Amino acid sequence: MLDLRPGDYVECIDNCPQFPISTVMPDTDRVYTIEDVRFIAGGCSLRLNELAPTCHKGGSCARGECGWDARRFRRVYRPDPQNLELFLAMLLTPKPAIADPITVEL
Repeated sequence: MLDLRPGDYVECIDNCPQFPISTVMPDTDRVYTIEDVRFIAGGCSLRLNELAPTCHKGGSCARGECGWDARRFRRVYRPDPQNLELFLAMLLTPKPAIADPITVEL
């Protein structure tokens, strides 16, 4: 079983499936964020935040059941929620104004 979860960053390593169902395909070597992981037929199907698949019944997928085979991706990073909270806190904390640099007259 693949160790993939929503929020993980994955890289597409195969954008040419044997039996393509979706007309929308992820780009090879591009990094995506997992929106959802669905277990189906002994494997996993991924939904991506950056890309919406077409439905196997035609048109865009409205029910959230379409995705791409997880074996076509490799995980490159799993964000640590504590690091994200710390980073957001740093962004929201006002910094003191920096005094003008001392000018030296010659």
